[in-house]
Amino acid sequence: MTLHRIATLALPILAVAACSPEQVIKREPGSWTQKVQILRLEGKGATPQVKAQMQAMFDAMAGMAICLTPEAAAKEDLAQTMEQIGPRGKNCKIGKRDETGATVGLSAVCPQEGGGTVKLSVTGTNATGDRDMTMKSEGFDAKGVAEGVMEMRVHAVRSGPCKAGDITPPATPAVKN
Repeated sequence: MTLHRIATLALPILAVAACSPEQVIKREPGSWTQKVQILRLEGKGATPQVKAQMQAMFDAMAGMAICLTPEAAAKEDLAQTMEQIGPRGKNCKIGKRDETGATVGLSAVCPQEGGGTVKLSVTGTNATGDRDMTMKSEGFDAKGVAEGVMEMRVHAVRSGPCKAGDITPPATPAVKN
């Protein structure tokens, strides 16, 4: 398993916010920006230069505003997104799931081809116009030996209604069972 695989599993999490069916604080539709800070990057190929390149990419993305439509806000579900990493994560299984208040906490284990696993976790605060989460992705080989870890802080803020220059992502395809 490579650092690339760990990063690939973590990236879909950046696009969603924590939600669940009961007493959930939903993100308010509108214009959202997010800042991503790499807190920890370790493993094969995790050089200071790689970390700097990844941080530069995230810093460049921080200037982009995303239009969260009412339809997209209604469908957000972090746990479901982690489970649907499917083709890359091979049926992630949710462990801890606490998403019903001002704080969030979620964990999952994703079996990998060749017998390894990736463990994912999310903790943080949750509000209609501000999300601040720490996300961690840890890779292990088939023998359970740690191969790498990536931990990042994602802080997303709503700045008001969608604006003309905002990026509106395409609708998420329906889940296939």
